[in-house]
Amino acid sequence: MAQLDLSVDPVEAYERKRMDAHAAAALVESGDLIWMPSSHQPPAVLAALAAREDELRDVTIRSVVIPNMGWFREDAAKTWNLQVQYALAPDNREALADRLIDFHPLYLINQHKAGDFRGDEGRQIDVLMLVVSPPNERGFVCVGNSVWDAVTSTSRARTVIVELSPGLPRTCGDSWIHISQLDAIVPGDRPRLGSPDPTPESLPDVDRRIAKNVASIVRDGDTLQIGLGKHTGAIPILGAFDDCNDLGFFSELTVPGCVDLARRGIITSKHAELHPGRFVSCYAGNSLEDLDYIEDNPFFELRSYEYTNDPKVISRHDHMLTLNGALMVDLSGQIGVYAFGPRVYSGTGGQLAFHLGAFLSKQGRAVTVIPSSAKNGRVSTIVPQFEAGQIVSIPRELADTIVTDYGVAPLLGKSVRERAETLIEVAHPDHRDWLRDEAKKLYWP
Repeated sequence: MAQLDLSVDPVEAYERKRMDAHAAAALVESGDLIWMPSSHQPPAVLAALAAREDELRDVTIRSVVIPNMGWFREDAAKTWNLQVQYALAPDNREALADRLIDFHPLYLINQHKAGDFRGDEGRQIDVLMLVVSPPNERGFVCVGNSVWDAVTSTSRARTVIVELSPGLPRTCGDSWIHISQLDAIVPGDRPRLGSPDPTPESLPDVDRRIAKNVASIVRDGDTLQIGLGKHTGAIPILGAFDDCNDLGFFSELTVPGCVDLARRGIITSKHAELHPGRFVSCYAGNSLEDLDYIEDNPFFELRSYEYTNDPKVISRHDHMLTLNGALMVDLSGQIGVYAFGPRVYSGTGGQLAFHLGAFLSKQGRAVTVIPSSAKNGRVSTIVPQFEAGQIVSIPRELADTIVTDYGVAPLLGKSVRERAETLIEVAHPDHRDWLRDEAKKLYWP
């Protein structure tokens, strides 16, 4: 584990540690645990590593998304133990369903606690792989707009391998690593990556109605967190915050439109308890225009998710408003976020952390956003009860507020019967009679 040493000559250190992808991949040994924080997946190094399949055995690769380097095969299991944490990519979802890769539950709360404090209960990071900017004149590289735990994990790893990306934006905050902490530097030419924001006209009416209902519960001065998802991601674009003043932002990531809210002066963090005058997240920016705007902009403060996703920290914002998606909710308030039964569909990321933080915030509100139906209205996302084997992400004891395209259902402080009645009111009209009949069987004599 390389220690920070600011006395080293950055030019000499760069020349000494620079190598090609094959030399860097050769630093991986059989039995190693490789950790790649989200967005830090070095393409050239991974291709070189995959080429070593016949030389290695029992290498664990753990990341939010596992890029398929030809190793989603049953006969590759002797070499690769692939553990995905967020099955968002279709090929990852398919590989999980076929049991070719494993699932590693990730709540972004004390992710490394077992390895840090529990000895044999958790594994240490053998190899940390990152994508970073070229070093500046002082020998620091930047992890760009995607911090996650890239910086904090450099002190945990035996070996740190980085691949350079000249297009990575240089950001402000805890987003820099010194060259003395690196073991291998692989030149690269990955361009700046961004995705264009959707236009309001391209979004479905169900999202428009959800955004309108969300707007009804937002207060001036609220500190926002918005989770990744098709429906949550549409909320800023569809104007839910346009009439608000001096909103704060303390989140794991940004969805389209968040950076624009700062650009327009709607997010100012003027009243934020912890970081007044700052937009705080561990991932910021979606479009190329966003990335240009946040580069070298001190208003955007990038921090590790070990800080942003700590419920104790989140709860110190007195008016925390969190908005996260789900796949289903039952009439008692249980929330299923990322699986259908035991079958993993996506992941939960920081949702539980922010839900807990908002739940504990003095005047906070933990909102779960969900369309009232799926499959063109044929299936209700509000169900009487979960089937056997359903993975429950948020227990009913922590249920707070559900927002659908048909209204707002505040559950906090309500009995099970009251919750059922409230949720049926915001369910799709085509399914309300069925839900009422089932609720009577479950909760009334």
